[in-house]
Amino acid sequence: MAAALVLGGCRAAVLAYGPDLATAKAHADTFAAAIEARFTNVARNPKFSAARMRLARYAFAPSKLGNDTSLWTGLRTTRTGVDRDLEIQAGLIGAQYVFTARRTVPMPVRPGDSRHLIALQQLNENDWAWRTRVDQAIGMMPPSRADDITRALFLSSERPAAAVRADYQNMLPRTTAALGRLFTIDSIATIPQGDGSTLVTLQITVSGDRLTRGFPAFAKYISKYVEPARYRYRLTDRSGSDWFDADARNQVLTVRFRSHDGQLQPILGAARRMPDTLQIHVDALAKISLFTVGVTNMQGEFVHTKNGRERGWAMHFTKDPEWHLPLLTERLLRSPLHRPFEGSGVRFTLGLRTGPDNQTLLTREFDFTVRESAIMRFLGNLGFTAMSDYAGTVEQEESRFLAESMAAFRADISALTAK
Repeated sequence: MAAALVLGGCRAAVLAYGPDLATAKAHADTFAAAIEARFTNVARNPKFSAARMRLARYAFAPSKLGNDTSLWTGLRTTRTGVDRDLEIQAGLIGAQYVFTARRTVPMPVRPGDSRHLIALQQLNENDWAWRTRVDQAIGMMPPSRADDITRALFLSSERPAAAVRADYQNMLPRTTAALGRLFTIDSIATIPQGDGSTLVTLQITVSGDRLTRGFPAFAKYISKYVEPARYRYRLTDRSGSDWFDADARNQVLTVRFRSHDGQLQPILGAARRMPDTLQIHVDALAKISLFTVGVTNMQGEFVHTKNGRERGWAMHFTKDPEWHLPLLTERLLRSPLHRPFEGSGVRFTLGLRTGPDNQTLLTREFDFTVRESAIMRFLGNLGFTAMSDYAGTVEQEESRFLAESMAAFRADISALTAK
């Protein structure tokens, strides 16, 4: 399973969660328990439940949201106008993971608890800046352990394909079965290179067919939106050499990389140390309603953040992609499509950092600017169509699927022995 591999789908990767077996098991279990909690019987208080759908409906038409004082938990007067904040506190209350909108939310310190911030700022008559941030507590594992886990994971792939497959199947049988209802690793190819490195190719099928029995609505959503999607994420250095390639089409995700002693190498060419800053290239096309929409050739910076209190990845896009839109939008002014990539551009970060009481936080941030216009409202309407299909039963079933998968991972970790 792809997700199992990411979690630590080999013995060495799981042991990398800590300096010894007991600590590694404790860190891995606490991390999985935090994610499991996040998807356990999710509930939202009335204010946030209503705000969530309005935000989804008018994300690309923010003027509909700016003056709705019932939506926000805080208003701040600045030199450019009024900034609007929506803060949400979330955590397990009994057997439910409850999201509650509050005026002020502290950083979480209990594993599983989270803080969510959505901020909206009007820059001028038509331009609006969105800023979102999520911090979730995941236990006391130091952020630096992320490097050890990643290295162990790549190192584990430097073996014959049969050994790789046997490793995750034998070590994570429950996780493999749980995630196997959605993902299946169809093929693993590990080809030793003359310099001691290994070229790895994984082919992973994504299908909702096996979800139908227990998760019928989620299965239908996967079939409608995920299976037809096409996307590709490629990392290159400034010379143009590929370092990582993930390409999905026709329900198959193909992942290619080259590893030596647990360190990524360029897929082709001489071995060398991977730079901290790479270029990321993104293609993403989805079918929504009758239309296929998306972008290709979206390029940006991909930076590995690494310091004493943080490990993560920061992506920054400032170049216009190639837009793929229905013919009916040809009459609409397309200049607003450039606006998100102007100035500070589109920013996305994901990582681990040390928070209050030395609790490690899993963080993600997403910042972008919208120029309200007819074409942006059209895109917003398409996005809301997918969101409307997702909200309700589909989301409940997806949450249950993820919670069950994390529970399976925890059971596999508990069974890990010193052998």
